[in-house]
Amino acid sequence: MAITIHPVEKLYFDGTHRSRPPEETRAIIEPLMGEIGVAEIIDLTSLDRLGIPVFAATRPKAARGALRVLIGKGKEPVQARVSAMMGAIERYSAEYRGDRMEYATYEEIGPGRAVHPEDLILPRGLEQGEMLHWTPGWDILNDEEVYLPSNAVFHPYDSLGMTMPLFRSDSNGLASGNVMEEAILHALFEVIERDALSIASAERDLGYRLTIEKDCAARKILDRFEENGIEIHLWLIEGRTGIPTVAAAADDTVTKDPAMLVVGSGTHLSPEIAALQALTEVAQSRGSYLQGGRNDPRREEVIRKAGYERLKRINRIWFADADSVDITNVPDRSTDRFDLDIQKVLKEVEPHTDRVCVCDLSRTPVPVVRVVLPGFEVSYMDPDRKRSEQG
Repeated sequence: MAITIHPVEKLYFDGTHRSRPPEETRAIIEPLMGEIGVAEIIDLTSLDRLGIPVFAATRPKAARGALRVLIGKGKEPVQARVSAMMGAIERYSAEYRGDRMEYATYEEIGPGRAVHPEDLILPRGLEQGEMLHWTPGWDILNDEEVYLPSNAVFHPYDSLGMTMPLFRSDSNGLASGNVMEEAILHALFEVIERDALSIASAERDLGYRLTIEKDCAARKILDRFEENGIEIHLWLIEGRTGIPTVAAAADDTVTKDPAMLVVGSGTHLSPEIAALQALTEVAQSRGSYLQGGRNDPRREEVIRKAGYERLKRINRIWFADADSVDITNVPDRSTDRFDLDIQKVLKEVEPHTDRVCVCDLSRTPVPVVRVVLPGFEVSYMDPDRKRSEQG
């Protein structure tokens, strides 16, 4: 089905850009929680001494291989609650539910209609004539229908015993929104963010230290960390696009808990929003760990054995010295409309990809999309999917 980008004004600008205030979004989505299997929404804020709002939505009957606890964050409690609920809607919508898939080889679908699986950076070789599942989407760069390997669309991906998965399915480029354009923009930002982090990690170069001297929401959250003895190392990562990606590495100098050496990140045309997302994602990771619902016992054991000092040495790239830039010197290229922001993003990614694929996964009144940018890197979240030149 064709996807048309319509003019949509932003009406909410407090810490994020949305087409309606979070209170209105909450009123719309809260009645959907039972339908999507959310059993409980929990305020995790008090678990951490920071007091930065963090909420969790639990889906006990999520598909096998899917997260059962979705964590949300925000500058205000209502934003964090809505974030968790929207995350649950995204994951529900991405689960395979008997959707139509074509079963064919890449050659049968045809290079003019399909994304080549190898452009998704595979951890294994693709067999000649290998049968795969394909899902239709819309290429908003070329305004035409496109077929993607279903493995890149659904999460968890169910091969139905008919084919070997190409890679572990994930949630990269999965986003919801009050309107379709809002969902598409945030999905684009996520794919660009993961690409920038993948390149920076592979090259062991995080770019510039980012400072925030001006009075803004990100500065207020940064002060909250510092007041509680948590050192934050902010980075402006130079990705392949000119869209700001900000990463924040946290060092809890009070507890010296190795599990609290966490990283958050954000990408946005507004550098202040990118920084705020990175900082609140750190709070989200801390809240998630303290709540325990998403903790991996094997990973925790490795962290405990390594210890605080050794883990800092292993991850010293995040705490290293580098040239700095203040956020006031990073251009804010965001507009007051989602469609205009999407146009700006498309101009940035066009030199690096042939297609911008959007799959509409909406299963409730809330728009949910999966965005795939062939050729964009994913090794930061899936180390098995590295280009050969990355080693």
